Amino acid sequence: MLVALLPTFTQAQQTDQTPDQLVAEARSKVQAFGSSLKQALQSAIKEGGLANGIAVCNTVAPEIAAQNSNDGWQISRTSLRVRNPDNTPTDWQEMQLKAMQEHPVKNGKPVEIWRIGNTDTGNGFEYMRAIPTQKLCLGCHGKSIDPGVQAKLNELYPQDQATGFSEGDLRGAFIVTYRPETN
Repeated sequence: MLVALLPTFTQAQQTDQTPDQLVAEARSKVQAFGSSLKQALQSAIKEGGLANGIAVCNTVAPEIAAQNSNDGWQISRTSLRVRNPDNTPTDWQEMQLKAMQEHPVKNGKPVEIWRIGNTDTGNGFEYMRAIPTQKLCLGCHGKSIDPGVQAKLNELYPQDQATGFSEGDLRGAFIVTYRPETN
């Protein structure tokens, strides 16, 4: 499901990209970030178990996000139940997450929404794509977490709220923003 809000950029922040081009670029950024993160997690878990995967999420995920954030584009993640308080959603993001919560997947695809114009963080483009909880996620985000894994979570994320999920639940969302350069 794609929902679009279409106010315009201010004159100082015009972009030569159409809304379809912006959405396509956001999807590409999410795909690159998600694929790299999943690969890094699977490799870390294979090498040293789930606790090793948590360490990768803690250090490597921000690095992967930074690699995919350039030329006015920024990628991050958020959730209604964050693991890292730095990923707390804005008011608009929280509203969208609540709307996505009942059906994070529609027609076999994660729900997405976007807007152009005055966003919570300034004028530009903001895109969200639901992250449904996958089987791979349950070892660290599920209802039954190994005590060793829970100890590592407590060490790295003392304010963790991101547990208790079941497969298919809305885990969170990818956030992609674009702020064109001002003239």
